[in-house]
Amino acid sequence: MIEVIQRPSIRKADKPDVIMSRMDYVIICQVIKRLNEIGMTDDELSFLLGKANNYVFGFIIKPSDKNRFNEDQIDLLPYILKCPFSKIIPNGTAPGNIQLYHTGGIPDEGYKGFSLIVYSPSGEGTRIIWKKKNAPKGSTRKTNRYLLDLLKLWIIEGYFDQKRDALEIYKKLNAERDAVFQISELEKCIKILCSIRHELLEKESIDGVLKYWKKV
Repeated sequence: MIEVIQRPSIRKADKPDVIMSRMDYVIICQVIKRLNEIGMTDDELSFLLGKANNYVFGFIIKPSDKNRFNEDQIDLLPYILKCPFSKIIPNGTAPGNIQLYHTGGIPDEGYKGFSLIVYSPSGEGTRIIWKKKNAPKGSTRKTNRYLLDLLKLWIIEGYFDQKRDALEIYKKLNAERDAVFQISELEKCIKILCSIRHELLEKESIDGVLKYWKKV
């Protein structure tokens, strides 16, 4: 879970640290809000977008005009986050840019995150802090054996004869009546099947999206 903390602030620097599209900034804020509403982690969202774990959190700890969701990803967000498009980009979102001041990491042991200040037209400042706990060292996730066995069956039946991305696999699993799983469990099972020990699936980033297919 990504914690969002807001505090009053009045100090303003001469120049902003970051100038970015207001829409890009709003999307980041709305995605954080929606992730917390549905109990999905940023790592799980990154996985379904076909990216490495820290991909989405990278927007959060270092937002800039070059660090944002692209159009293809924005089109997928309502489905993944189970919400209307207006939850991602609210009606009435102002055009233009937003200026972020006093940006930087947070000196909070056990957490990683990002701090920034935004100012209203009247000059009132608000410090916003986005942070999440570091994963405990040596922590492991229990393997969903049913899910792992089901994916192995799909390999045998030929589903992975074609290259599939995580979202395709996720959609197919959602259509299975008996499949009960968390996205993090799917990610772990895919990782197991791609491991040297099993060598049942190959993976490669194709056009910026990780794909998985049967190893021959």
